[in-house]
Amino acid sequence: MPHRLRVPVCKPAPPPANLPPDSGHRRSIVQSLWRGVRQLCPRCGVGGSMEGYLGIRAACPHCGERLGHIKADDGPAYFTMLIAGHIVVPLVLAAEQAWHPPLELQMAVAVGGLGLLIWRLLPRVKGAVLGLMWAHGLKGDEVQGDVERHG
Repeated sequence: MPHRLRVPVCKPAPPPANLPPDSGHRRSIVQSLWRGVRQLCPRCGVGGSMEGYLGIRAACPHCGERLGHIKADDGPAYFTMLIAGHIVVPLVLAAEQAWHPPLELQMAVAVGGLGLLIWRLLPRVKGAVLGLMWAHGLKGDEVQGDVERHG
């Protein structure tokens, strides 16, 4: 039998003593959103909730809260485009009224600025959606209406 390499399994750290046990109800929505924007665990606010650019950690490295089962799907992308569009479009319109720049320059600056803004906002918005879903106890696989036709 070939020799197998045994790799130790890393377990999440035990919750700190000063962290109250999670009872599953009355989670602060505002606090969870703010922690999500900062890409921190919505429960303890210490451990990171994101892995890489847009990946969600399986569990918080500090308190062990499971996060990997939460699926945000297209929500963060939609909200990011909504926010970025409401920032860039008024700036483009104001620049057009004030300076009348050439169309090529205006489009290059607008598209470049929009891309940069989306690049910086998307992980933070995904963290906020993750925090909001955690605060409401959602996983992302909930179905409304007739379950027999949707499941």
